[in-house]
Amino acid sequence: MNAAERKRSATSLDDARRAMYRRQILAAAEYEFGQTGFTGARVGAIAKRAGVSLTTVYRHFSGKDELWDALNAERMTEFVAAVQGRTDKNATALDNILSAARVEVEFFAGHPNFLHLHLRDGLSWGTATTLIDAGRGEQREVWRTGMDMITRAAEAAIEAGEITRLRPAVVASLVISALQIWLTDWVAGDCRQPVEELAEEVVAHLRRCLAA
Repeated sequence: MNAAERKRSATSLDDARRAMYRRQILAAAEYEFGQTGFTGARVGAIAKRAGVSLTTVYRHFSGKDELWDALNAERMTEFVAAVQGRTDKNATALDNILSAARVEVEFFAGHPNFLHLHLRDGLSWGTATTLIDAGRGEQREVWRTGMDMITRAAEAAIEAGEITRLRPAVVASLVISALQIWLTDWVAGDCRQPVEELAEEVVAHLRRCLAA
């Protein structure tokens, strides 16, 4: 192995190590935020749970705000990809709204700490985007992105006559609010209800509420 190859190999190892630490730290931050909220979470506790030093945390993130923003941005990217992967070009716009709702139930159930950190805020998901001070940092972008996705789908469903008597923004708020209500009840029941059954309840409710 020549010098250039050794340098590339060392760089690759460094990148892999940084990525590993980043994953560990974000996973620990997600847990701490979910347990105590943003204000109650401590960087020292995050470092301890991640199994790294406080110095290592600060080498990758400037503090809690950057951890919070990075976590929310990463989860939203994953969620959007999951929704896009389930979208069917041959389905009706309403069916795609219901499919997105199902994906959101499954996504939050698969990331319980992320669900807890959003429920812990005590904010109404359906109206959070209309409040200037609602949420924190990248969390606001998460809400806006989710609402915008559903609003665009609602516009298409209304234009196709699949939904009537409702404005797109109201449809989006109804969908998000239903998700919050069912997921909150699921958590209160110690998450015992099967996720598929939970998703079916949400979808059936939304179909009854929205279908023309």
